[in-house]
Amino acid sequence: MIRRLKSGDMKAFQDVFTTYSDNLYHFTLSYLKDTYEAEEIVQDVFVRIWEIREDIDEDKSFKSFLYRMTVNKVFNHLKHKVVRQKYENYLLNFDQAISDSPEARMHFEELEKKVETLLQKLPEQQRNIFTLSRISGLSNPEIAEKLGLSIRTVENQVYRAVKFLKDNLKNEYLFVIFCLFYNLITV
Repeated sequence: MIRRLKSGDMKAFQDVFTTYSDNLYHFTLSYLKDTYEAEEIVQDVFVRIWEIREDIDEDKSFKSFLYRMTVNKVFNHLKHKVVRQKYENYLLNFDQAISDSPEARMHFEELEKKVETLLQKLPEQQRNIFTLSRISGLSNPEIAEKLGLSIRTVENQVYRAVKFLKDNLKNEYLFVIFCLFYNLITV
């Protein structure tokens, strides 16, 4: 069945899906406790299996490979969930601090508009990579995999986008906050 899958046989892929998807779903659900998220992870795993089918090693346990891929996706998902939660908490606290000062709020809104305008000036691929990296919180390898690019290309595009933003916003006093917020500089 795996040999047929590797050659692009859709029936073999369907057989693999039928054989493993239910167990993978329950395995994933045991970690995530959310049916929608578990379904998404399992679908992502099988999409990835189809994409890399030619590289699957027939001499190794396919089941182990499948579960290892699923565990990695679950852990990445959980990691991103934590990052998202921290981001949301930060936004709540930051929003409260800004809303306490109407003047600061107005200036920050102006800065957000400038940033959005500058982001629109970036080449589309660079803008997408920057958004996935700094706003969605994906790692460079995850972005590379998602967009079918090399990790080096992703790193280069993030660097260029950050440099462009820094060069164009260097005179803004809230820019330091913006940089910290979007992880453009570290302290």
